[in-house]
Amino acid sequence: MNLKNWFRPSVLKMRGYKPGEQPKGLSVIKLNTNENPYPPSVPVLKAVREQADPRLRLYPEPAADTLRKALSRFYRWPLEGILVGNGSDELLSLLFNAAVGKGDLVQYPDLTYSLYPVLAGIREAKTREARLDDRFNLDFSGFSTGARLTLWGYPNPPIGNCFKASDMEAFIRKVEGLVLIDEAYVDFADGHCLDLARHFPNVLVLRTLSKSFSLAGVRLGYLFGHPAVIAQLMKVKDSYNVNRVSQAVALAAFSPEGIRDARKKVGKIRSERERLARALRNLGFSVPDSRANFLLAARTGRPTAGSLYKNLKKRRILVRYFPHPRLQHSLRITVGTPEQNNRLLAELQGLLGHLRR
Repeated sequence: MNLKNWFRPSVLKMRGYKPGEQPKGLSVIKLNTNENPYPPSVPVLKAVREQADPRLRLYPEPAADTLRKALSRFYRWPLEGILVGNGSDELLSLLFNAAVGKGDLVQYPDLTYSLYPVLAGIREAKTREARLDDRFNLDFSGFSTGARLTLWGYPNPPIGNCFKASDMEAFIRKVEGLVLIDEAYVDFADGHCLDLARHFPNVLVLRTLSKSFSLAGVRLGYLFGHPAVIAQLMKVKDSYNVNRVSQAVALAAFSPEGIRDARKKVGKIRSERERLARALRNLGFSVPDSRANFLLAARTGRPTAGSLYKNLKKRRILVRYFPHPRLQHSLRITVGTPEQNNRLLAELQGLLGHLRR
């Protein structure tokens, strides 16, 4: 088998994105992929049941216009400036396909969503990482003003912190290319960046239903931008990229009851986030303030973060461990229910006492 005859050299050389583990059983406590621990709203579940009828033989709305109208009303954003996708990951892929060519410069923080460098590699782009300082703040002077595409998260994973609005705006005023602000976790934060996209035509803001709406399995993302920019992205999307069920579910999620349910769950998670952070610090972990639905917990010495990850897994608790040099002492922990968090803390306390000996 000669793969060189079948695939581009850039693809053969690159490392693919590695998602978090997805066990088949429900007996595992999953605190590794930043899913919402609470179920979807009643209107969402009703919408799923109602879609199980003969209409499934029909194609969905090509551009999800009914859903886009609902999003337009809710966010007070022009309909022509909204693009809906099969998860935010598809929208990122569309952006790279439409805007980035071989040799173009793509840049992002050295700690952020690990899909960005994968998408850049597929397009054979040049990449640049701006290093976060020891407090995980971003010095935007580390970015080039001539990049084709700049990306960061707000809040930024895997830390969950939000960069200063004044620093973001100052950079945006100087940069020549597109800027994508990934707001997958923004509903757990205190602010957002939509005003930057309103004022600067080169800024795009990405959202998802996966986190605050408990709909990771639906794969529904949406992008805000200037209508002229969104029009170009519309050209490269698949004809029917969002299925009928996902469109119906998203509409139900943005119903008044669906919104109330999401906000209630966000409140619970924010409260648990602070409690869990305090408890982890009491166990000797360093935990930066997070505005997302996860925490980054770091500790040096024995037992190592890698050892804790493996031993928690043996106890049927999944957290995330990254091989990144700056994260080798860290675990990323999704905020679960109070019961799940209590189980995690009890197991960690036991492991810290046992593995030190």
